[in-house]
Amino acid sequence: MRLWPHKAEKVRKGRAMELEFIARNTEVTDQQRALAQKKFNRLEKYFNAVHEARLTVAQEKHRVCVEAYIRGKDFEVEASSETPEWTTSLQDLVGKLEQQARRMKQKLTGRKRPRAKEGSWQVEVVEAESVHRGSPEVVETRHVPVLPMTVEEAALQLSSSDEDFIVFREAESDRVSVLYRRRDRTYGLVTPEF
Repeated sequence: MRLWPHKAEKVRKGRAMELEFIARNTEVTDQQRALAQKKFNRLEKYFNAVHEARLTVAQEKHRVCVEAYIRGKDFEVEASSETPEWTTSLQDLVGKLEQQARRMKQKLTGRKRPRAKEGSWQVEVVEAESVHRGSPEVVETRHVPVLPMTVEEAALQLSSSDEDFIVFREAESDRVSVLYRRRDRTYGLVTPEF
């Protein structure tokens, strides 16, 4: 086994997934590493946090074998692909990983829970100008379902939606909480105390 170049190399760009490259009987060019990093960054949306991501490339006669392993906070996925061309192997591999990750994330967010204490809250959107004038004017009213789930499940659901907040009933404590998206793209949690 030969690690390229003589050890495992990690690539990190901004918030991108940290990817470890391992090469056997071949060398991975900068262009190939950039392509792999770009394809793997597509997978990051399925994970809350990626703890480890590894890509192993091996040249065996006239075949290129590519294997990958990604371990996240909630689940892990792994796949392999073997074709005559590196880019074809990589594309096939990323497709398999994405399919697995999508399935795992759907399992996490789609857990069936008893619907005993579900309800909905009425949310009213008020025009900002009218608040400054002293007479708040409601411009939109809608009902938001309050579903039982964990904070992690609420974060997964919020990250996959266009909403700015989610109202949910904490599964462990049975308290109603609000998880909201902050301006700096992090999340805030509001839990009322009675």
